[in-house]
Amino acid sequence: MRKNGLASLIPLYFIILIDNLSVSLIIPVLIPISYDAHIGIMRSGGTGTRDLFYGVAIGSYSLAMFFGAPVLGALSDHFRRKKTLMLCLLGLALGYTLTITALLRRDVVLFVAGRVIGGLFSGSLPVAQAAILDVTPKERRVNSIGLIMFCVSSGYVVGPLIGGYLSDSTLVSWFDLTTPFVFVAGVTLLNLLILLISYREDPAPRPAGRMAFPNPVKHLMESLAFPGVRMYSTALLLMSLGWTAFFQFIGLYLTANEGFDQRAVTNLISVVGVGLAAAFLSLVPLSMKYLKPQVAVAGALAGMTLCIAGTALTGSTAVLYALCLVGAATYGISYSGLVGMMSAAVDDSHQGSVMGTAGAIAAISAGLSGVVFGVIDGSSSLPIFSAAAFALLAFLLSAVPRSGGGTGSPQDSRNENADSSAAR
Repeated sequence: MRKNGLASLIPLYFIILIDNLSVSLIIPVLIPISYDAHIGIMRSGGTGTRDLFYGVAIGSYSLAMFFGAPVLGALSDHFRRKKTLMLCLLGLALGYTLTITALLRRDVVLFVAGRVIGGLFSGSLPVAQAAILDVTPKERRVNSIGLIMFCVSSGYVVGPLIGGYLSDSTLVSWFDLTTPFVFVAGVTLLNLLILLISYREDPAPRPAGRMAFPNPVKHLMESLAFPGVRMYSTALLLMSLGWTAFFQFIGLYLTANEGFDQRAVTNLISVVGVGLAAAFLSLVPLSMKYLKPQVAVAGALAGMTLCIAGTALTGSTAVLYALCLVGAATYGISYSGLVGMMSAAVDDSHQGSVMGTAGAIAAISAGLSGVVFGVIDGSSSLPIFSAAAFALLAFLLSAVPRSGGGTGSPQDSRNENADSSAAR
């Protein structure tokens, strides 16, 4: 194993940062893109049409990620990490280029195409993480994982700031809706160049035979068949649907109903990022150290339910910020705890499948919530209260006492009745 220094791994950490800021960057800037008839992408159209575009634009990215991430993983095994990561960066740059072109031409179809392309190539986190751990000595891997989580969290803080402030023409006269995407596209291409020059990996023979393209839907269904995983994964799906509906639509709701402007939405989404960072970097390890996982998850989901519902009920900006901060932290604890319990429910030979399931659930829930609530009524309070209802259902499911973790295979699960599966 080649032992690369920290400097040579910097482009890998930046890939993780870019991957995650891409998710949050769009939130504040997509509101004027969708709803401002003067500078946005649509010159005409009613609220329902604009809600639909907003939902499709935000949901298509995650749906594309759901299908693209497993393929990128298979490519990294067949063609090695570096080539796959270079492909990811080129794909992201292409997605941003299409987005910029669409905004300049005010082309709705091209904009959605750019989002789909970006989503297909944005699932590089597992590949970059594997590349980092491939060349990191065992005694330094804990520190590397900490840096990975720092980059993940930082993306949710930095992304909204880039999207909101670099598109604000009141700050700089030549800033417009394309500026954030031009900036991130440039950073992506620069990182591609740095990766090409600085990162080295051990040469390895290409695996024999043709590469098998994974079916993400089939893989998800098979993973859910593990005994003990089904209940936790259902809770994770409900919780993820709740969180993504809230994260995707809270800015739009506040703009349409509470008079928030783009800068206020930008600041609020960045506060959410701070809550996520606090959870992943400190609150998760503390809660799991001093509480049983089921207790920590149930408490966090209860808090998440109250915080999400409260954002649509409070009239105080200070309280709103506090609720978003705490709600994001409770989501981080809930997600980590549920994934940890899913991991504990299977043996070592199935850990990869379970982690893949968790990632697939996160992606598919984000895609579905964006599209569905965009179709129904994205600018109303419906997505926010629905998010609270999903979180409440996840709380009720996670609070059900159950004994034992259980290990086994999908075949074992099919041979057990529903009561036995639930008891596990």
